[in-house]
Amino acid sequence: MVNNQLGIQTNNNSDSVRVTARLLMSISRHKQQNREQTMLHRTAEEIGINE
Repeated sequence: MVNNQLGIQTNNNSDSVRVTARLLMSISRHKQQNREQTMLHRTAEEIGINE
């Protein structure tokens, strides 16, 4: 087992690249969801339907 820069244990470079790519995609997806959520809240506040 080898630890890469992100501290993820993998058996080889191929696994490491795969795991890192999956993690980066997940982070990207979360950032996009947060942006969308923020826009929805702002829009709701602007039209007066904030909770």
